[in-house]
Amino acid sequence: MLESLFVLLVSLVSTVYAWPDGAPCVHAAFESMNPLEAVEHQGGLQLSTPPYEIAVDQKCYWRNQPIGLTLQGHNESIWFKGFVIQPFKWNNDQLGERFGQLVRLDDNGSWQQQCFRYQVSATHSHDEKKKHIKMWWKVDDEVDTVQFVATVVKHQTQFWVKSVRSRPLPPCRLNRDGFPNYQAPAPSVPPQVKQFKMETFRVFDSIVRRRPFN
Repeated sequence: MLESLFVLLVSLVSTVYAWPDGAPCVHAAFESMNPLEAVEHQGGLQLSTPPYEIAVDQKCYWRNQPIGLTLQGHNESIWFKGFVIQPFKWNNDQLGERFGQLVRLDDNGSWQQQCFRYQVSATHSHDEKKKHIKMWWKVDDEVDTVQFVATVVKHQTQFWVKSVRSRPLPPCRLNRDGFPNYQAPAPSVPPQVKQFKMETFRVFDSIVRRRPFN
């Protein structure tokens, strides 16, 4: 029993140790959008203005009509490797719950759903360099303003957590002009990842290092 528990916990630690194929469908990673949930990213948080943007195709949205959004650098020389994008209800830079659905309308295989059950979080599907990623979003009502928020990873020790934001998109029936003069808030320190995760990794990593191999 103890041996089985050891193997299970080591497997779980290994799962979150690296995310080259996209952020995992794990509650903590889904909620925080923070690469610091993975030990290898420690020390990489950036609080400078991110060199990325989320460009949206429209000023507002209509019910059940997909809106295109593109994650890209400020110029063609800027690249990234990893990302997570989520659509939030927006109210004067206060983010509410996620809503709507991120969808694929082309054959770009460089992104995937982080959790297929919910379809409100897109992430990378490989860790090759990317200059832009396009996807679409739709929703079946016209009530709330949406803002697309991204965490972008340039490399293992350089990333911006929830600091890349689109301009907010209101329902067209309420506001067809959108928010053309919107200024995103400055990057801030995200909530600290739960210490339990880090301590669990340290404990079991030390066990693995001491464990003799036959």
